[in-house]
Amino acid sequence: MPGGILTTRYSSKWVCGLSIAVSSVLFLVLPTAIKYNLPAVYVIRVLQGLAEGCSVPALNGVISAWAPKTERSRMITIAYAGAYISPAIGLITTGACSCYVSWNSIIYIYGACGAVWSLVWMACVYDKPTLHPRLGERERGLFNTDHVAINSPEAEEEIIPWRGILTSLPVYAIIVGAFCRNWIFSMLITQQPQYFKEVFHMTTAEIGFLSAVPHVLMTIVVITGGVVVDNLIRRGLFSTTVARKLSESVGFGVEATCVMAIAFMDDWKKAFVLLCVGVGFSGFAISGYQVNPLDLAPKYASVVTGLARLGMLGAVLSTLVAYFVRDMASDHADIETAWKRLFIIAASIHFGGVIVYAVFASGQRQPWSGSSSTLSVSIPQPVANDDDDDYETTRLLRRRLRLHRPQLVDADSYEYGSTTRFLNTI
Repeated sequence: MPGGILTTRYSSKWVCGLSIAVSSVLFLVLPTAIKYNLPAVYVIRVLQGLAEGCSVPALNGVISAWAPKTERSRMITIAYAGAYISPAIGLITTGACSCYVSWNSIIYIYGACGAVWSLVWMACVYDKPTLHPRLGERERGLFNTDHVAINSPEAEEEIIPWRGILTSLPVYAIIVGAFCRNWIFSMLITQQPQYFKEVFHMTTAEIGFLSAVPHVLMTIVVITGGVVVDNLIRRGLFSTTVARKLSESVGFGVEATCVMAIAFMDDWKKAFVLLCVGVGFSGFAISGYQVNPLDLAPKYASVVTGLARLGMLGAVLSTLVAYFVRDMASDHADIETAWKRLFIIAASIHFGGVIVYAVFASGQRQPWSGSSSTLSVSIPQPVANDDDDDYETTRLLRRRLRLHRPQLVDADSYEYGSTTRFLNTI
């Protein structure tokens, strides 16, 4: 929340760059604090969390300004795929450096990479196209046209319909989906490596590799899943409601089944394969609950999305449950039993989330979402060059653009039910 306020008042570029820079510098001093002053470690970690919290809304601000209307979906999807591929890279490099270099070498590497990245970011990135000194005229015209269209409607200050939002069952279905996602994701990041170590007695390097592969698969599915779901909706094969529920059911249903099966596996190869299948398929669920706020209320999508962040409680409770369940184990047999319980609990929560979402979720606009007369404008593309009146090739887009006439699209059309439309509002 504070990060969003800072982004609206100051430069998105500097807020994002400085947040990463501050976190990286704190990372560089972390090994010293670990060695000499334990209370300082807690202070540093809190400060890192506060600094990094500003980076996401600031990044959204930069991408929103730079992404043309026809390019926003792929730009944002690729950018946020880093949130899922980074655990894979981190697990591999951390395991290798801990085994073959030193325990604190990876901290210095991450801190240095973040510091260098922040410097490059602040030197090369501009808040908006109009500030870039080397932007071509055709690119500038494209951005200016899109900018005028986006900001042409007069802003209206209305009271947020809190009563309607807080009494809406589809909203709570989204919150439940976010809760389940965070429960499993936290388990994968913080507890999965410990599972391979305690149950199968694997080395840190082996664990790093095995833990990374599922995240790579999930990244691929996250990127392609939204495209698949959008096509299903656009072609009329499924309604928005059915498409959202199908995404959630397939993603979380397959993952819950695999996690439940892992609880009864005594072979690491079988457990690894199940983990890859389950985590990979879970990427489809992102096209369910995470996109759903725009279906319910395009005007208040940010409010619903903010409420869905309550699902972060799943990560907190997942960590606490794992601590207490494993703390009761005294020998190897008890440890295996503890892990079995943890997987069964996680799978049961996921199955419950699938049922709740399948029953209460919706892809239709809600009565409290505001007027249905809102129109969106489809902007004409820039004027073509002299050689071809219908097409042009720009340095930015690297593709041919067809000239279109402005079109008015009703707010209740399928566009509001698509993943692309949701990403365009970020």
